[in-house]
Amino acid sequence: MPFEIDFATMLEYATRGKNDTALRSRQVAGNLKAGNARVIERLIYHIEQLPEDHPITVMFQGAPVLVPAPRSAPMVVDGLWPTRILCDHLVGAGLGGSVQEFVIRTKRVPKSSSFSSAEQRPSCSTHYESLSVATPEAFIEKIIVVDDIFTLGRTSCACVRRLRESFPDADISVFAAMRTRGFVEELDEIVRPSYNTMVYAPEHDKVRLPD
Repeated sequence: MPFEIDFATMLEYATRGKNDTALRSRQVAGNLKAGNARVIERLIYHIEQLPEDHPITVMFQGAPVLVPAPRSAPMVVDGLWPTRILCDHLVGAGLGGSVQEFVIRTKRVPKSSSFSSAEQRPSCSTHYESLSVATPEAFIEKIIVVDDIFTLGRTSCACVRRLRESFPDADISVFAAMRTRGFVEELDEIVRPSYNTMVYAPEHDKVRLPD
């Protein structure tokens, strides 16, 4: 049966936009992918400006465990892991209780950025089959999968599917610093907090996203 996954994003990224804001958004995206501390701290500043009752503010309440989304290939020793860096900064700012590397990439998948169309990108099941979960014995009430760039939601969905198998009673959601807007020709602003729900349809192996 289809199931829902709540997800939030703070920034927008126009891959094809030509105005100045779109060009800046691509610079921000590049810095996030590089784990740039200054850009991450600016992101956190914008999160902290949200009202107390904003869904993203509420999302980080209750000291959730932050789980960094894995890279496209198994980690190597001392390899750059941007989402882990992002998680560390979030917890350092009081947005989350701890960082746990629960989701592990066991087999390389092609990088989504290497493809031009959604059909060519790795499917939800391809991501799912390439992941495993290291589970502790302790009960965990709330988990947030943290990603840097959210495009089609396939990596995030696969992470949540794996985590739900190991933590069936946990509240599991997704936070990504930036959402891709691939067909937007102009971007009005980069900071655009959003809280939505995606739906995974296993019969079609597809993630349905709101506009």
